[in-house]
Amino acid sequence: MKKSLKHLPQKKRDELKNIAAIICKKCDDVEMIVLFGSYARGDYREPQDVMENKPGLRKVSDYDILVVTGTEKSGRDLSLWARVSRFCEENGLKTYVNITAHDIETLNVKLSEGQYFFSDAKEEGIVLYDSKKFKLAEKRKLTNKEQGKISQKYFDEYFQAANTFFLQYKNALKIGDSKNSSFQLHQAAEHAYKCIISVFSNGRHLPKDHFLTNLACRVNKFHSELKTLFSQKNRREEKRFETFEYAYIGARYDPDFMMLKADQEILDQDVKKLIGITKEICEAKITELLR
Repeated sequence: MKKSLKHLPQKKRDELKNIAAIICKKCDDVEMIVLFGSYARGDYREPQDVMENKPGLRKVSDYDILVVTGTEKSGRDLSLWARVSRFCEENGLKTYVNITAHDIETLNVKLSEGQYFFSDAKEEGIVLYDSKKFKLAEKRKLTNKEQGKISQKYFDEYFQAANTFFLQYKNALKIGDSKNSSFQLHQAAEHAYKCIISVFSNGRHLPKDHFLTNLACRVNKFHSELKTLFSQKNRREEKRFETFEYAYIGARYDPDFMMLKADQEILDQDVKKLIGITKEICEAKITELLR
């Protein structure tokens, strides 16, 4: 991990130094504090960077902070970290402090398994405080059974989410809330694709991308029928899918966004098929790993 904050303005560096001091003061079990996310990478957005006329570019960046504790009790104390975030806000910090806490043992298990969120945080992270009592684990080669257990956890999470979004799509469509239904349908497809990616990569390469075209390109090789979904053989089909892609942003932020019920009902057949294929190939992959 890196240690320099030189890519940030002095005001930001001072704020992060203050945040680290507050965290250490509020919890005596802190072993490491790491800045990750947009402020660590340097691609953060402040209020003056927000584009009101561009849907999807309205969110101001948070300070994403990973706190590593010595014990599980402190790492799991959600109320403690909520109070710390609130204390930072009450003490004049305008940038929201988003704290994620894990005990060192749990964190090192995740790192040794190469799980994506933790590996990304380590790779891009900048150390704000280090007690130097512990070292972060390196990724190791996993047995097939270990991979199977990890893939099962990802499958349980993403497959359930895909089904829940699809159910919410049906409910929203039924009451005539077409904006909400289009977003829920998009999320059902996105989570099905990410379910496949997470299972077949063992959680190591889960993208932050929300574009279905990009996600589909990563999974089509796993089943021949995946390539047949969301047909775009003519301009009408292309336009329907383009609107569907845009639903992730447009359905939430664009007041002029609209997607016809008829188009959603055509697309939901492919989403339903995608969810079915997801179940089939993911369960087969997990069974193969656990054998």
